[in-house]
Amino acid sequence: MRMLRYVLAAAVGLGALSLAGCAGDPDLAPLESRLAEVDGVNGAMAWPTHSGAPWNTQVNLMLFVDDSSEEALIAAVRATAPTLVSDPVAGRNEVSISFVDGDRADYTDRFEASDAEVRFSDAVTQTLGVRDLSGEVLVLSPDDVRRIADGS
Repeated sequence: MRMLRYVLAAAVGLGALSLAGCAGDPDLAPLESRLAEVDGVNGAMAWPTHSGAPWNTQVNLMLFVDDSSEEALIAAVRATAPTLVSDPVAGRNEVSISFVDGDRADYTDRFEASDAEVRFSDAVTQTLGVRDLSGEVLVLSPDDVRRIADGS
């Protein structure tokens, strides 16, 4: 009987621990608003993902820009980095950034906007010192964001 109590206590403890990471998604609307004020950015869409487990949070950003030249994309990342560093969610989690030519209001949702994502060359990732996914999405660690914000 004593062993059954230990097993039951362990099961309850593990259940509670597994639910601890199941917090709701963070509110990224304030981040979207602040990013829309950055020079070279017309608007932003932000949403979280949780790869592998609920406590593994990644912040996905879609930045809407007027100028989709590689120089302008690099400048947009550099200009948004201080905002990302200061954000309580983006500043401590991996951030993925894609770019869309135009205004946020031109698209009803991120799925429609993803059809218009701008492709870029390796020169963008090499200049910023980050990795990318298939030339459409930059992937920045929290350290990358801090380094870029510091101007290094």
